[in-house]
Amino acid sequence: MGQPANGDAFPDEWLDEPGERCAQLTVVVLDHAPLLARPRLASAVFNVIRANAAPGRLWGALVMPELARVVVGPGSVSALDAYVTTLKARAAECVLAIVRRADDDTLDAVLRYSPVWGGAIYRVWQAGYHLQPLWSEYRLSNALYALAQHPVEAGLARMPGEWPWLWLGDG
Repeated sequence: MGQPANGDAFPDEWLDEPGERCAQLTVVVLDHAPLLARPRLASAVFNVIRANAAPGRLWGALVMPELARVVVGPGSVSALDAYVTTLKARAAECVLAIVRRADDDTLDAVLRYSPVWGGAIYRVWQAGYHLQPLWSEYRLSNALYALAQHPVEAGLARMPGEWPWLWLGDG
C-alpha cells in the first residue's frame, strides 16, 4: 500500500471511515531508470492509464521518464490499492512485450538475474507506490496544477500542453 507524501501515518479517518477520498498516486520505474523516456514505452503506459477504470474518476495522468502519476478519486484506500496493483501489472505487461521485441538496450533496465529466484526476472516498477491523499477540492486543484507543471519544471517541455503524456480531465 502507499504512504502519505509527508511520511506520517494516514489520519485515522482515512483508514477507519468508510468514506472515499481523492488521491495522487505515483509509481516509479525500478531504480529510477529513465525507461519511459522512450516514446513507445511512455505511450504504452499512458494508454494503459487512460484505458483502465479508475476509482471514482481519473482527474489527470502524467508519464515521465522515470514515473507515472495519476490523480483519481474519490475512492477508498482498498479501491486505490487495487487500482494501482492492476495498473502496474497491465502497464508492465505492455512495456515488457515491447522491450522483448526491441533490438536495443531497453532490456537492461528491466532484466535482473537472481539464481535464488530462478534466473531472469523482468521488473518494470519499484515495489509499492506513493499515495498522497487530497482532502479538499483545493488540494485536488493544486495537485492537478502541479501535475501539469512537472514536465516544465523537469525541463522536458516549455509549457504543459507541449508534453505528450499529460492528460487533465475535462472540467
